Amino acid sequence: MKTRITAARLDRQDDLQAAASSLLVPLTVTAPGDTPFWASVEAAAAGPAVIARISGAAHTVARQARAISSTDRELVKVVLFDRGHALAAQDGRQQAVRSGEWAVLDTTRPYALAVPEPCAVLAVGLPRGRLGPYAGTLARRTAQPLPSGRGVRGVMRALLRGVDEHIDGDLPATSGAHLADALTALLIAVYADTTAERADVPCDLTERIIGFTRANLADPGLSVESVARVHGISPRHLHQLFRRAGGRTFAAWVRHERLLRVHRDLADPALRHLTTAVIGARSGLHDPSHLSRALRAEFGRTPSEIRRTGGAGPGTG
Repeated sequence: MKTRITAARLDRQDDLQAAASSLLVPLTVTAPGDTPFWASVEAAAAGPAVIARISGAAHTVARQARAISSTDRELVKVVLFDRGHALAAQDGRQQAVRSGEWAVLDTTRPYALAVPEPCAVLAVGLPRGRLGPYAGTLARRTAQPLPSGRGVRGVMRALLRGVDEHIDGDLPATSGAHLADALTALLIAVYADTTAERADVPCDLTERIIGFTRANLADPGLSVESVARVHGISPRHLHQLFRRAGGRTFAAWVRHERLLRVHRDLADPALRHLTTAVIGARSGLHDPSHLSRALRAEFGRTPSEIRRTGGAGPGTG
């Protein structure tokens, strides 16, 4: 995978804290003083996602309120325990996560993960903005364990296992972006399938609207009014659906989705024959000068920089 980082063995909790903070967001790591500390970290970036295999002695990792900054990456962190267990706490919830289970944590709010025994964990950080209106759904399910099970959860576990096995391989930037998309889509499917909201008509309607909108991002006439009309609802109802889901406004989400698609296409070597203007138009963005400014504001890179660097990791959102 791209941007591989390997630390064979860390002998101090401060070393693990530094490694985890550089990979994800500023974190605090503490460990009991009655046993020797050790940890190992292998990590890689897959497009905008960060994937890390962590093993070590007992410790606690915390996202403290005083460390949260507006400049930090906004991530959803998926932790899958292969060995050992932990006590996950966020948003007033506190539950045990056992071997074979996973849980999600949101880095925009404080959390703690207390590991009382030696462990082996796969952690995946995904940009929160890619969840769109589903960010609110996951926010209500943080620090709650999910067994792998069958169906979508089984597929998610299999994909995480596959990622773990190839963490030290070489993955082109464009493939990494597609992998991040697959992980995000499966994460949405898992939580849409496991929450009470699944049976809620507004949630099903939101899913249909998201699918329709993604399929029609190239349409310059895509708007709140046009999407609402296709789905037989008022623009006000559409706004309410997205507001209820706790994510971006509909217009902001569409803009972000278009920019993500442009970023991915610019980073794809197979599309180098297409100009930035053509790539933008393919996603419904027809003003090249505005597109360049928007990409820099969203991802910190101009179109030429994205093409030159292979698009390593759009992390905002």
